[in-house]
Amino acid sequence: MAQLPNVTSALTGATSDQPFGDNNSLNDLDIDDFLDLMIAELQNQDPLNPLENDELIAQIGQIREVGATDKLTATLDAVLLGQNITSATNLIGADIEALSDDNQRVQGIVDRISVSNSQPKLHIDLNPSADVDEEPGNLEQGAYKYRVVWEEDGQLFGVDPAAQSGGQLLVGEAGGSSALLSNLPRSTSTKQIYRTDRTGTGEYRHVGSLTDVDQATFLDTKADADRGAAILSGTPQLITPQRSYEISLTNISEIRPPQ
Repeated sequence: MAQLPNVTSALTGATSDQPFGDNNSLNDLDIDDFLDLMIAELQNQDPLNPLENDELIAQIGQIREVGATDKLTATLDAVLLGQNITSATNLIGADIEALSDDNQRVQGIVDRISVSNSQPKLHIDLNPSADVDEEPGNLEQGAYKYRVVWEEDGQLFGVDPAAQSGGQLLVGEAGGSSALLSNLPRSTSTKQIYRTDRTGTGEYRHVGSLTDVDQATFLDTKADADRGAAILSGTPQLITPQRSYEISLTNISEIRPPQ
């Protein structure tokens, strides 16, 4: 018995203009679609010319092949996920450089992993930091202090990105350097960055702004004379937040394994 044209067309997307249907529709078929097709054929077959046993067995064999393919795909996906989880687990305690899922440049120790949408994610929790960067800049030799501040409900909050290094960023004799402020917290308003001169004393003057409240980094290249006229007024309430990052395995650029 031949397959019913209307049932076949419904599943394959075939039309008179496109007799072979849409390949995408065929790719979307699964085992349940083939079972529905078979039941429809049995229910609508010609009682005077019923489906022969060998034809029925052949169709059952085809359905089994589709089911086996689906199971194989599911098995391979599970094996790949397990392999990726193992790779991610082996990175716990490693010092990595990577691009986080929210497009932030990150360097730090992997604390833990999780699984999201069948993909393992590395997690890093970092405090704000200030480091001399390899990008060229105009910072001279000295000891600089920073304040990154923002307003919330009329109150001034801030972080000291150099707190972990004694409150100062030390620039060596070579000069011509830049400073990278990293792991800055998310805020509800624009973050303003202020810096002292190279003596580490005196006024905090404006060196830049971050209008993207989620941005975690700021590169300072300004010489003392190029700082803005605006001076940090008032005393911000300093906080010590940790910034959490999620990282995909494919976004890691460098790995230093745990000792």
